[in-house]
Amino acid sequence: MKRYIVFLKQVPRSTRVEIDPVTKTLKRSSALTQTNPDDLHALQAALDLRQNTGAEVVAVSMGPASAEAVLREALQYGADRAVLLSSPAFAGSDTWCTSLVLASAVRRIGDYDILFFGRMAIDGDTAQVGPEVAGQLDIPQVTCLSSIHEVKGNWLVADKKAGSLLQRVEIETPCAVMVSRENGELACPTLSGWRRAQRQEVIRWDEGDLQLDGKVVGLYASPTKVVSTDVPQTAKEIRWLSSGSSVAEIIDKCVDSLS
Repeated sequence: MKRYIVFLKQVPRSTRVEIDPVTKTLKRSSALTQTNPDDLHALQAALDLRQNTGAEVVAVSMGPASAEAVLREALQYGADRAVLLSSPAFAGSDTWCTSLVLASAVRRIGDYDILFFGRMAIDGDTAQVGPEVAGQLDIPQVTCLSSIHEVKGNWLVADKKAGSLLQRVEIETPCAVMVSRENGELACPTLSGWRRAQRQEVIRWDEGDLQLDGKVVGLYASPTKVVSTDVPQTAKEIRWLSSGSSVAEIIDKCVDSLS
């Protein structure tokens, strides 16, 4: 049986998010949350492909208990199963440690054909996690995927963006794809889907279930270190020009404003 694993992240809905003064990480409890937009397009790509292949779609999210809402949304759209990776040991993980946890989850889920990731998370803008998971699992990957044409045996035929160009690629499965919003519109959620999502179980795994040492994940195991964070400060100085100003006067004022 074919299996697609889709990774979704809970991100802040607002840009007004507090920063922990000690750890320099986001205080995710300080803002309303949503499912990362690109991840929903990755889910839609998996569900669309399932119509032709009959594959099982497994939704996976790493985060606090509140991230279960992300998985309920995935079940509402049509995912078959949902797994929440949640533990205090995972808190503060950078992209490297996150990819380690996600790759361990893939190994525990078992046989799979395609891993679906959103191209980028709006709270970090790194676009690193999907490629790093592919690296952890030593499988090929397609970044900036814009559409999937077909699956031919063990080969996936897809288009990807490469700057201003569109490339047609064939990639052997199992593989990982990073889906951008150009993949298409999201289907509308339904009431029957919501009811089904509320009845389904969300499986929970921690570092013990994934056979991970808690010392290799989380904030203090992360090689990325945030030294400080600052809010950019801008100041505007307005200088008025009279209607009779000469070109030389205008140039002088422009030069003065740059000095």
